[in-house]
Amino acid sequence: MDTTRPSNIVIVGAGIAGIACALSLSKELTPFVPDLKITVYERHDILSTSGGAINLTPVAQRHLAQLGVLDELNRMGPEGGADVDAIELFSMRSGRPIGSINFTDHNGNGFGGYKGRRVMRIILSVAMLTVVERTKNVEIVFGKKVVGGEEFDDRTVLRFQDGTEASGDLVIGCDGVHSAVRTQFVDVGQPAEYTGLSFMQATIDTSSLSSPLHFKSSSLNISRHGSVLASYCDRDGDQIFAAAIVQFSQEGLSRHRLEPGQDWATQHRIRCALREEIRDRFGKCAIPCIREMINSKADWMLYPVYQVRPGGRWCLNRTILLGDAAHAMPPRDESAAYALDDAILFSRILARYRSEPLAEVFDAYESLRRDTINRAFKESRRMWERNREMGLFEGRLKEWMMAFHIKTHESEREAAWEFDATKMALPTPAPSEDLVSLNSFLRDRTL
Repeated sequence: MDTTRPSNIVIVGAGIAGIACALSLSKELTPFVPDLKITVYERHDILSTSGGAINLTPVAQRHLAQLGVLDELNRMGPEGGADVDAIELFSMRSGRPIGSINFTDHNGNGFGGYKGRRVMRIILSVAMLTVVERTKNVEIVFGKKVVGGEEFDDRTVLRFQDGTEASGDLVIGCDGVHSAVRTQFVDVGQPAEYTGLSFMQATIDTSSLSSPLHFKSSSLNISRHGSVLASYCDRDGDQIFAAAIVQFSQEGLSRHRLEPGQDWATQHRIRCALREEIRDRFGKCAIPCIREMINSKADWMLYPVYQVRPGGRWCLNRTILLGDAAHAMPPRDESAAYALDDAILFSRILARYRSEPLAEVFDAYESLRRDTINRAFKESRRMWERNREMGLFEGRLKEWMMAFHIKTHESEREAAWEFDATKMALPTPAPSEDLVSLNSFLRDRTL
């Protein structure tokens, strides 16, 4: 039975999950593994700038603080993101408020000291990379796209597109919904599936709008054609991140995607087509500032939403998936928090089970996370289904049900904002057969 402590750990993917995993592993394992080496391989040549702005819940901010990342975001000043006390919901049909998802209690205080935050993904990545640079046993290598590999008894070997290889006694796939680690190793032949829904998103200068804004920091505007998020993404409120969640045919994706290498005429045609698409859906919105954003000449980008069917494998003998690579679900406000939860919980379990076989580490992690992730997946899918095209009556019913859902789940959300992955009770390693035999022998001798 192999109980060798992993000392050469390879992580695939330098997104939120990958970098958080590297930082958390370094924090938890360094006291026990003096020669620990953690290498993160990223397929892009530089940090990816795609993905727009993301929402950090109180849970996500708490975990970023524990990893030392939140201090870096705060040092960035206005670019470090906009504080979000609540996401306010409105009807695009009538302009009336529907309710709000609050990140503060009834006294206006954050949960455990943390509220929400909206920040550009690239800014968060830079903050995380800054922490990596001062973490001695963590290294990030860019331009390494995984194209294959093989798992052995004592290591996993990765092959990259540039012809090089890397091996680790533990490999962690954090490479997103289209994970090469998943499709090449863990769940071969199980690609991500298009949900039929997409993001159309843009960044808009606040100064370009003449209409007053109807929200304090962040809003979700509901219609029978989908929803439009509008939120400040910097502390000074100079920029608004807008994202429409819409039903979009798979056949139309290729005609509306901006890709590297396209000529100017093709890109111009796609941008014009995207503006027309979003105007057709939301151009008659009853909320003046949203209508102005929709009818502006903003450069919208299309991002299809994919998911991985739940119930798939998360691990092999020396390879495990975390974050979207394992349980990719349609995005929601808690998505970043789930990735951070994964990283911290897995690192804590690996440290506690450091003298146990990796199979037991994986089993303990999965027993702790599987039910939580399955529930989150179902809720996320239900949320996204509400953004499919609807008739007039169904659209009215959607508004009413949304208000009812927000109100009835308020206490549940508030309890969730208190979650701390560093304090969650972990399973205890089962005693080995040798230890059980020794204990039995000593007990018999005593009797």
